Amino acid sequence: MVQKIKILNNIEAPFSFMPSDWDEELTIAWNVGEPTHIKLDDNNIAIGTNCILFVSEFYMKLQVETGTFRIIKFNKTFINPIDSMINTGEYLMIFYGLHAIDHLPKISLKKNEINVFEHIWQELLSEENINSPISEALLRNSFQRFLLKSQKNHAESEFNIPIDFKDLRLIREFQYLVNSHFKELKKVSDYADILKVSPKKISEIFGCCYSKKASELITDRRNLYAKRQLMHTDELIKNIAYDLNFSDSQAFSHFFKKQNGLSPEEFRSKSGSI
Repeated sequence: MVQKIKILNNIEAPFSFMPSDWDEELTIAWNVGEPTHIKLDDNNIAIGTNCILFVSEFYMKLQVETGTFRIIKFNKTFINPIDSMINTGEYLMIFYGLHAIDHLPKISLKKNEINVFEHIWQELLSEENINSPISEALLRNSFQRFLLKSQKNHAESEFNIPIDFKDLRLIREFQYLVNSHFKELKKVSDYADILKVSPKKISEIFGCCYSKKASELITDRRNLYAKRQLMHTDELIKNIAYDLNFSDSQAFSHFFKKQNGLSPEEFRSKSGSI
């Protein structure tokens, strides 16, 4: 995969984009204009001035009708060419945080933070178009700083806890891993083995501070992938079932209907995309 980042300054709405499983691309949208609204998967969300959104593959479509935004689109390998939990996931936790299923991660900059983020933004703009290994390293460094500053704001304002709170970190690591391995790993215990904790520990943390079970995160992510495949490709249903490691098409159809109230065939026909 090509390591890439694209930085767009002061983009005027309307615009829309669809997060994708195929290009591993994430998006940051910083509203620098008047307060506005966005539509995310048909849900209206109020966005204030200097509100920054972090859009992962958990969503189907984001639409913006009014406002002025700064946009960063990047793929995960830009963060670090060695794609591992330590080297890459560390910077992407805000995208896969506590509310990654049903609540768009976002931060609202306080007055004392605006100058810091503005300075980093100007660094990003100045370094983006200089093609040399040194300028790429500087750009990556500035972008990593942007992400870490955002994470600190998000943890302290969204949860009123410090950034190093160990349980929040475990939740974010779990959700990052789910997004990376949902096709082949279906059980909470599979992820607990990677994180070197007990499945009970993960379930207890989610039970204390989350409206859904840890197992539901895995189910939701697998279901979202299936819906995208049905809506935006002409892939055979048996191949989608195979891709998600179901034993056969019937098992996949049972799973899909339980989640969506429609069979895969009915969903594809209703979406009208094929």
